[in-house]
Amino acid sequence: MRLARFLVVVLLAGAITTCSRSGSQVAATSSPDPPQCAKIFVIAITSSEATPGVWDCLSEGFHSRLQGQGDNVFALVAPLWSHYRYLGADHNIAMFDLTVNARVEAAVYNPPVSHVIMAVYLDSDGRVDHAKAATPT
Repeated sequence: MRLARFLVVVLLAGAITTCSRSGSQVAATSSPDPPQCAKIFVIAITSSEATPGVWDCLSEGFHSRLQGQGDNVFALVAPLWSHYRYLGADHNIAMFDLTVNARVEAAVYNPPVSHVIMAVYLDSDGRVDHAKAATPT
């Protein structure tokens, strides 16, 4: 499982590097901390509580795709993910390793996995525009 997770991270990092090279002057960030809005977003999706500031950290386009509004928009009794680890960022993409919540129904991830990799895409203002999760194979 660790090897599979490592391979997914390497492949995603390679894809991000390739995408960033196709644009103009894009530099990877080496900050030990994620971009502020990306961090607030992953805190919100890994918590069952309302997360202060998350609504303001979402782009208008993201707002339009959600059912509900406000800082409790992601608050669920049993969120899909329970913890996160920041992996790094490249230009407008922040990468996270999310731990799958043990209380999530087995049918959600079939076959079962314990971690997913999530890319959080930020707009030009640093707000979260969208996010995509990939499961290791």
